[in-house]
Amino acid sequence: MLKLLIADAGEEFRMALTEQARGMYRIRVCQEGKETLQTMLRFKPDLVVLDMMLPGLDGISILQDASDAGVHPTVLATTKFASDYLAESAHRLGVGYMMVKPCDVRATLARLKDLTEHLNPAETLHQDPRTAVSNTLLALGFSTKLRGYGYLREAILETMRCPGQMVTKELYPKVGKLFDATGIQVERSIRSAIGKAWDQREETVWRQYFPCTSDASPERPTNSAFISRIAERMNLEQIV
Repeated sequence: MLKLLIADAGEEFRMALTEQARGMYRIRVCQEGKETLQTMLRFKPDLVVLDMMLPGLDGISILQDASDAGVHPTVLATTKFASDYLAESAHRLGVGYMMVKPCDVRATLARLKDLTEHLNPAETLHQDPRTAVSNTLLALGFSTKLRGYGYLREAILETMRCPGQMVTKELYPKVGKLFDATGIQVERSIRSAIGKAWDQREETVWRQYFPCTSDASPERPTNSAFISRIAERMNLEQIV
């Protein structure tokens, strides 16, 4: 598994990208320049997502010092201020791609995958199904403390394996057997978990999975709609 260093001063972006990339790479995380340089020299990452304006030591200085020490990772640079000097320096120091902040997490992950494939076409980027589904539910705001989270994860995994099965008569009882619960308990817990995540949802994240098709206010997906949509999305991303 390739090694990835995520170095960004913004906690929200840094943690969100870490969650999305978990299971694909061996990850280290930094938020300050000198710490980033030390981690690069010690960890020797294959790839780095690097905020070029880190406090303590800027990105160009980090890359120069790392290069002098013989560390040459593939770099995805992020910056609030693009300039010819920065672009030229970044190219000279081996930056593979540059994004202007604020960066969308999913777009950043997609560019990271592109760089990884270029770096090593044989390296697999697919998460195992359980990790991928867990990360998706976390990104959508589901709490792992709820019973419905575990039921929902297993329901999605089962639907990925066997699409088209009857939700009430087949899927809920199958999931219930895994937890010594009834189908009715599974249905109610999943509905409650979806409701709580929906009420506290981050709109931009949910729209990536459940896009609005009209100007009307979006409706909360039913259990079956949610399960089938996430399962379909996971299968389309070829993670199984």
